[in-house]
Amino acid sequence: MANVVRRTLRCTRAERAEIRERAAALGMSVSGYLVACALHEDAGGPRRDEPRLVLSEEQQLTLYRRVEEMDRVRRALGKSLPGTGLSVFGAIAFMQHAIQSRRGGP
Repeated sequence: MANVVRRTLRCTRAERAEIRERAAALGMSVSGYLVACALHEDAGGPRRDEPRLVLSEEQQLTLYRRVEEMDRVRRALGKSLPGTGLSVFGAIAFMQHAIQSRRGGP
């Protein structure tokens, strides 16, 4: 390789063993693994004290908005229908009961 630079790394034997294991698990050389880790935050799954979020901020916001919309619809379906005193949920339960009664069900 042209323009290769050699550096020395100081670490404990346990750290060296873990670095070797992680590199091997990814099918990488130790040098390649360390360069990838240094240049890319996620290369090789670096150890983290806190769990990483799976969704991006944009995905979280989209999910939140969709759940918010589902809750809005759920609340609307729970409101009484004009002149009936029943919500859509209540009307569905009433129809289910009527159908089951005709069939001789519970």
